[in-house]
Amino acid sequence: MSGSFEVIKLKNELYDYLIIATSYENPLGYLQEIGQELQVKRANLLFDLTLINGINSNRYIQCEYETDRKELQPCSIAESVDEGIKAVSREYFAKNEEVVKKSVIPNSLKYLLKSGMV
Repeated sequence: MSGSFEVIKLKNELYDYLIIATSYENPLGYLQEIGQELQVKRANLLFDLTLINGINSNRYIQCEYETDRKELQPCSIAESVDEGIKAVSREYFAKNEEVVKKSVIPNSLKYLLKSGMV
């Protein structure tokens, strides 16, 4: 696994995996590494880019992944994200304080993430 993302298998109808950015590096640039970790032919991916974009409208990005393609399908901002997925993100950041601490986001957002508030 790259030090730039964490892959979490979801039990969701729309998305198969949640890819959480764990540094300022965008995991969208790590397609081969993501594919190796997923070991599936096709998947709907949701990227949580909180440590890059904050909690703005572009926090969650959705993409389709296919092993036959060398690049991701066009990605788009996820308009609405299921509360269950948001809870997975909140839990990840609350349990991985070191990842949050090392990020370049403002201290106020770090506090909210570590507290499980966003």
